[in-house]
Amino acid sequence: MNKTDLSRIENPKVLFFTTIMSWDGGACRALRETVKRVAAVGVKPVVVVPEGADSREMFPESEFDVVYLNIQRPRRSWNPFIQAKFLFRFPITFLALRRLIKQRGIQLVHFNELMDFVAGMAAAWCRVPCVCHVRAHRLPNPYRWVFLQTLKATTDAVVVPSRYTAEWIKAESVELERRVRLIYDYAWEGKGLESSGSGAAFREEMGIAADQILVVLVSRLLPLKGHECFIRATEKVLKASKNARFVIVGGAVPGRERDADSIKALGQKLTPAPRLQFIGSRMDLGSVYSAADIVVHCPTYPDTYPTVVLLPMFVGKAIIGSDIGGIPEQIEHGKTGLLVPPDDPAALADAILELACDPGKRESLGNAARKAINEQWAPETQGFLLAELYAEVIRHKTLARNGRRLPPEPSKAGSILTKERISADKVI
Repeated sequence: MNKTDLSRIENPKVLFFTTIMSWDGGACRALRETVKRVAAVGVKPVVVVPEGADSREMFPESEFDVVYLNIQRPRRSWNPFIQAKFLFRFPITFLALRRLIKQRGIQLVHFNELMDFVAGMAAAWCRVPCVCHVRAHRLPNPYRWVFLQTLKATTDAVVVPSRYTAEWIKAESVELERRVRLIYDYAWEGKGLESSGSGAAFREEMGIAADQILVVLVSRLLPLKGHECFIRATEKVLKASKNARFVIVGGAVPGRERDADSIKALGQKLTPAPRLQFIGSRMDLGSVYSAADIVVHCPTYPDTYPTVVLLPMFVGKAIIGSDIGGIPEQIEHGKTGLLVPPDDPAALADAILELACDPGKRESLGNAARKAINEQWAPETQGFLLAELYAEVIRHKTLARNGRRLPPEPSKAGSILTKERISADKVI
């Protein structure tokens, strides 16, 4: 391989693809920050996102090399109309991606979630190496078999955001385990959170006094996000303390409005406003977290590595999280936050009351969380690790195509699980 080939590997042109784009989605924010960080270390990103207002706000043409496509996201639904729409758009999207890969000289495709597998298929057709981010928890059947087979057929490396995710892939497929690379997400810009002020304006907007304990949950209104558990915990907390106030930030997922209505109805029944307020999606999360005394993330399913746990820790707030999925990798119980059993309103209520009654402990946990993030993680690390992975995958694929002797597979050559020179294991 000559010097020109090596230069192209060090500064590869990478197509990033997603079938969904929303300010509410942690995976969408993660993609945005990932693209910016790999660009900072020499990768040349081309971003393909669905046509829409959120896409144009998150990936404006003035800042990114971006292509907006009319894309239908695959959905877990038996509704024939929904599936027909997806099947109609699928070949159109596939052909558009294939054309882009060839016309733009794409050297590697990186798709953002399992649902974005059409990009992997286009990469395989063009014989271009492919990386997939697996951000999902354990998949229900029949999707598990289909998606795992697609991953095996199209991807050269699988990036996971937590050890939990790596373990379930290992349990499902030894073949895929060899391709797994653990790289923690850091899906936000610290400057936006740090510049949010004291949170006094948000409290005033919500009608919450300075001496009242504000407990915040930030998540889209879906049953598995644990809103019912949170609402039932608020009812228990308010029986013991009248000084607490609760705010749920997050809107309905398109097509799942009934779930959102059900969650709101339960809140209005058990803890009506102003004690519990639903305020929809917010862009000023820094102000929300700054205003909070306690932040809760209590999913009943194994969330892989949720950004909404790390954000309040970054601004020094006490966090309570479900002891499930990748959350225990983020929160060190009793030191940087508290962990509670999932779907246990009584345990969550006890943890909220413990912190509500002990301002010293809230401050101690918040300070320890902020110190841990600032000392143990730098955003640019994610960019370097991904750029290294891209170079390894491209080199491996190029040698294989030319019939040359292959080095170890990417995950064996420098898996984050064993790597010493840049260790992501030091992350929270």
